[in-house]
Amino acid sequence: MGLKDKIQFWAIHRFLNTVVNSPEVHISNRKEADFRLDWLGRMAVMRAGLSGLISGLCVVGIALFLRDWEAVDGVTGFGFVVLITLTSSIMTGLELLFLYRDSLSTAARMAKILNIPREELEQVDLENSISHWLIHAALGAPGFHGTMFGIDPLAKIGKIGMLIRKVLKKFRIVASATVFKMIIRRMWVRLLGRVALRAYVELLSLPVFVALNAIGMNAMMRDMRSRLVGHELTPKLIAHAFPEGLDSMDDGLKRALHEGMAEQITTARFIHPNQIRVLDLLGVNTSMHAVTTDTHQRRANRFLLAIFSMSGKNSPRCRKLIRLLEKEIGAEEVACVRQEIDDAIYDLKPLQRAWL
Repeated sequence: MGLKDKIQFWAIHRFLNTVVNSPEVHISNRKEADFRLDWLGRMAVMRAGLSGLISGLCVVGIALFLRDWEAVDGVTGFGFVVLITLTSSIMTGLELLFLYRDSLSTAARMAKILNIPREELEQVDLENSISHWLIHAALGAPGFHGTMFGIDPLAKIGKIGMLIRKVLKKFRIVASATVFKMIIRRMWVRLLGRVALRAYVELLSLPVFVALNAIGMNAMMRDMRSRLVGHELTPKLIAHAFPEGLDSMDDGLKRALHEGMAEQITTARFIHPNQIRVLDLLGVNTSMHAVTTDTHQRRANRFLLAIFSMSGKNSPRCRKLIRLLEKEIGAEEVACVRQEIDDAIYDLKPLQRAWL
């Protein structure tokens, strides 16, 4: 087992321990559960901002301590920069570790409130492993890039794009938050220029990094909540969109669903856990040669839009796909479906409007 797998299994183990030992309890009242989930998310965002503040203040303290030593033998201007860079790197690394751990802990508490069965949380197979995909969300990974259910998310990336991707993977070039912050901080130093002012650079940049932490954690919490609620919502969504059931569904409709799922996955260039759950429930595509009617396509498009709204970030490529759906089912229907899904995930409201 490689280091990556060991770290992943360690993180899953910690996540499951948090679920077991969490003081949270299942809240059956949806309104109260939504209020509690919102509160947990807001607290996580506040802790993220506070961690950025504490991390920055520690670097400011070191900078102020070293400021009066820059003219003393042994601590030159270059030495000052090296020490501050090292301090910044260490503090940012600790900060990121705290954020990842805190986000997973918050997700575990949310899972207990939503009463997701422990046996489902403990599943390790890639298609159904909730804990696996929550860890991906904590690390900022939107989804899976490998081929699954016969769909290659990178099928449309092109030869040049694939070549660039292979080069980056070969040299293991990773743009981390630590490097990003160090670059920004060094840019501030360069702009201010004078050695005497370097001690205050970190202080001036504090609000920026507090805001970055808060915004990043808020996005992470929304994605984690989408993955947690989506696990329960996806079967309900299928039953709502297709009351006849998957077994009785027309072959033409099944074909439209499979082709639509493949289209949105290759457009986004990753497979989101909610999409994986849909494909797992749909099963193998045996309707490749079936005839799809306009009614089939409209029903499929509405459902595909709903899944798309549950499945991660919207890149410019994804927004083009949304505009195509608007042309086919209407902008008003698109807005209604997206609002219904948003309410179902972030307000825990049931799906009530009939999808005719």
